[in-house]
Amino acid sequence: MTGNDKLNEGKTMLAEVARGYARDHGLQPDVEWVDQGFEWMLRLDDDRHTVRVMFSADEIAFFAEVEGADRQTKMKIRNAFASLSM
Repeated sequence: MTGNDKLNEGKTMLAEVARGYARDHGLQPDVEWVDQGFEWMLRLDDDRHTVRVMFSADEIAFFAEVEGADRQTKMKIRNAFASLSM
C-alpha cells in the first residue's frame, strides 16, 4: 500500500472515530478534511457546533498502519469534543 493509500485509509478511519464521539454528544455532523498545506484539519459541522482537529499526514498514515489502535490520536479527537460538554 502506498503512502497516499495509508493517508486516505487513515482519514477514513479517523472520521469514523470522530463520528462516534459526535454521536456520543448527540450530534450528526458533516465531516470534511481540509488540506492546510502542512497538516490536515478534520472539521465536523452540524447546526449547533463545529469541531476542528489538526493532524499531520504522518499521524494520519500511522493511525491506518496500527489499524486504529493509536490511543494518543484518538485522545485528540475526544478532547476536542470534551470542550462541548463544558
